[in-house]
Amino acid sequence: MESYSFQTCSESVIHSHITRPIQTNSKPLLVFLHYWGGSSRTWYKLTEFDSSTSLSALYPTVAIDLRGWGQSTGPANDIDNAYSISTMATDVATLLMSLREDSDKSDLLDYGFILVGHSMGAKVALAALGVLANDLQQLLKGLVLVGPAPPSSLHLPPEIEAQGAYESEASIRWTVDNVLANPEKLSEFDVNLVVRHSLAGNQFAKKAWPSYGMQEDISQVSRKALASQNSLRASILVGEIDVVEPKERVEAEVVNFLRQNGVEASLTIVQGVKHLIPLEDPQSIYKEVCRF
Repeated sequence: MESYSFQTCSESVIHSHITRPIQTNSKPLLVFLHYWGGSSRTWYKLTEFDSSTSLSALYPTVAIDLRGWGQSTGPANDIDNAYSISTMATDVATLLMSLREDSDKSDLLDYGFILVGHSMGAKVALAALGVLANDLQQLLKGLVLVGPAPPSSLHLPPEIEAQGAYESEASIRWTVDNVLANPEKLSEFDVNLVVRHSLAGNQFAKKAWPSYGMQEDISQVSRKALASQNSLRASILVGEIDVVEPKERVEAEVVNFLRQNGVEASLTIVQGVKHLIPLEDPQSIYKEVCRF
């Protein structure tokens, strides 16, 4: 696994992890975008070579730490909504362009790319459609959206807001056990990983999503971008018992939105899990990605 970083401005460095398949093949690059509170490590069951559900042996991958999370930094203030969905989408588009222009990395995009977004990361993926350069637009092969936040405005579930989700180890553990996941589906290693990376997010990244990122409506940007795509496919997964992004809302506000804008969209209900599907049931994501 290779680290790759680039500077977007004086206060922001976007970090990512890159893997290459064991054998050269004609698979698209998988671009992993994590949820609010996560990091590139959220995807470890799909990106690390020693995982039974690793996609890295088959596909090139890049797992991104969104600004303020993981090893990525962000501005030391939140002037002009510096941690907005639109800004993070621009970071993603810039990273892809940086790979495209790097002679040692450009081959990662030889067969296009797929955006794989979870929750907030799914909304970032939809927003990124509107800021991709034309040559990157043509390389987009599909979307895999996991427990996706809708492109329109929504609000934080009251039980998470009341708990102060990422203020302490205790609040994170409570949120994981009572809201985000089916505890039976997570190992202690998984819970500890979530705790570490949720605590490590900077204060502005933690506040931005519930304060204004969730309310940000990027549907017009996405709709305009989708109108220029031909035969785009999207696989959407949602947990059967997800209370953060319930299956009814995902179908109404994400699946139907995509279908209304010309996307061939499928919906998979992942049985027995809540919101942390990359950790609770990575096999379901593995299967959907392998359809591309």
